Amino acid sequence: MADDYSIPGASAAQNQLLNEIAASLHVTTSQLSDVANDVYEYVTTGLQQETQGPASWVSYITPDITQDIRSAIKQESVSLGMTINTQAGRLKICSIKFTSGQPPTINKQVFYLRKEQVFEDIATRLSEFINSHELGPGPLPLGVNIDRPVEETSKLGGRVADNVDCGPFRNVDIAQALGAVILKKHLPVKVTSVTNCVISTLVAAQHRFQNTSVALILNHGINASYYEQTARIPKLQATTGRVAVNTELARYGEHSSVLMPTLWDHRLDRESANTGTHTFEKLVADKYLGEIVRNLITDFMDAQLIFPKNADASVLGEPYSFFTSYMTTMEDQSDDLREVGDLLRAGFNIHASLVDRQIVRALCHMVTMRAAKLVGAAVAGIVCRASADAAVVSISGQLTEMNQPYVTCTTDTAQSLVLGMGLPAPTFNILGEEGYTVGAALAAFSK
Repeated sequence: MADDYSIPGASAAQNQLLNEIAASLHVTTSQLSDVANDVYEYVTTGLQQETQGPASWVSYITPDITQDIRSAIKQESVSLGMTINTQAGRLKICSIKFTSGQPPTINKQVFYLRKEQVFEDIATRLSEFINSHELGPGPLPLGVNIDRPVEETSKLGGRVADNVDCGPFRNVDIAQALGAVILKKHLPVKVTSVTNCVISTLVAAQHRFQNTSVALILNHGINASYYEQTARIPKLQATTGRVAVNTELARYGEHSSVLMPTLWDHRLDRESANTGTHTFEKLVADKYLGEIVRNLITDFMDAQLIFPKNADASVLGEPYSFFTSYMTTMEDQSDDLREVGDLLRAGFNIHASLVDRQIVRALCHMVTMRAAKLVGAAVAGIVCRASADAAVVSISGQLTEMNQPYVTCTTDTAQSLVLGMGLPAPTFNILGEEGYTVGAALAAFSK
């Protein structure tokens, strides 16, 4: 049964709509268990030789990467990491330098890429970074991340999956294309690794928290990776060892009967740029949570059950105008919810009563808790698939820092479900807002 969200002082109509929404967003323990089992099957199916629907992508990265990193530390080595954000046209570069007996020195820099001759531009930015931080003499190993599923064609190279539209990166061997312009510009760099961001997050997590077997990214989108026994991957036809797997968790649910999107979820999907895909991501990720809340608020406004009748609705009427980051402010526990009122006034030019503020806070809480529970269920399914005796899960991404209730509910849900499966409860660690660019630099040491 859903929690009672009735607000003292609110009208009967307000409380009725509030509790109807709460009932629609409520997820039972039985449903969460079904989601965990469904995610297990989703990942298992994605590892088959021929699969209908999204695939789980296998990496050449193995748990032995920790030994390669230890060797680099002893040799006081330097490496480079790079993250290519194809959607935002943004490039992040970092260097990591190990010095005996001291914490590593890490430098980071962000660039924006031109749309034409993108690999030439990447090499130019790389040269600027190397020169500004006086790195060398080289050759410096470079690990490359990209925010798309990567088919790793060798230990050194990989290309974006054929079915993904990402402009100049589509179906291109990134190591070869980038390596060619690096040679052309005589840079002291050699591409040694190309992975998806979630694989590099797993590497960074394993370096910081030993025995990490699962990595989860809670960022603008969502994804998870884990170490799988090669004998359980039909597409590899191998019998020994373990390798990293990118689950493509964002796309879970596209062919599932277990997830039960609400009418607000269907509305968001219909109006999105990728209708019919990334079903799970649209229920749980930073990119979409604020928009779900905005749709709920506008339903209250359409029913004339929130805000003054003459309130300016122009800003709230704009899609994605209610940022997910606002939901942190909604955790305001003061008697008058002053921070909530200040945000509504400053961000939307709306003067909200105390009951209005309580309604908005309640809607944010409902959306947050549903998302967190669903993510916890997904993690439980992946932990079960990883078959670790006592799984260590590391979480990275901006939601870890801006929405603590989300993270707490996620970990609590996952632990409860895993225990219910008869497995030891997983241990959770927080890696921080961004681990994958540093993880790419660490993956560059892979041999």
